[in-house]
Amino acid sequence: MDPRALASDQLRSGEHLLWVGQSDPRKLFTGRDGFLIPFSLLWCGLLTSMMIPATIADGPSFAWVLGSVFVLVGLHLLVGRFLVKRHRKRTEVYAVTDRRVFITNGRSTRETDVRRTDRNVQWTRDRTHCSVQWETGNSGARAFFGGNSVQTIYANTGLDGFFGPRTTAFWDVPDGDALVSALDGASVR
Repeated sequence: MDPRALASDQLRSGEHLLWVGQSDPRKLFTGRDGFLIPFSLLWCGLLTSMMIPATIADGPSFAWVLGSVFVLVGLHLLVGRFLVKRHRKRTEVYAVTDRRVFITNGRSTRETDVRRTDRNVQWTRDRTHCSVQWETGNSGARAFFGGNSVQTIYANTGLDGFFGPRTTAFWDVPDGDALVSALDGASVR
């Protein structure tokens, strides 16, 4: 897949491409995993310890089916979300134009106005990767009780999009200096 060609296919009449890139598929872990991984292990461990005796005791079939559904959810929390995240990083293209920023995989596109100034730019400690996220409107404690909270909490974990629309964000971009430069240049036009 050629990222530039995929982004060019999404351009509108008169729109000019300023920057194209992708997320680094090798970057799978975020700070949120400090909670999600232990929670997933606890979830799977508790379910396993409950399912084994139920299976041995030949308990009711509905309990076994319901337990199996919860085990599948736990396996997705533990492993599946990383597969989803890696797939997204390999198939999604980030683009900055003179009018908008967008994320596309060729089938669907998320976008926002490039002139928005409510973006948050974060660099890794060694400044090798950059992430840019446009604000969703909720922050802090309010994020846990409504609005776009789930978007914020699960952003860039592989669980984003399962509980509502995904945020507009460019995650783990290795060409961060060029990205920020394109965003700054386009936002003052």
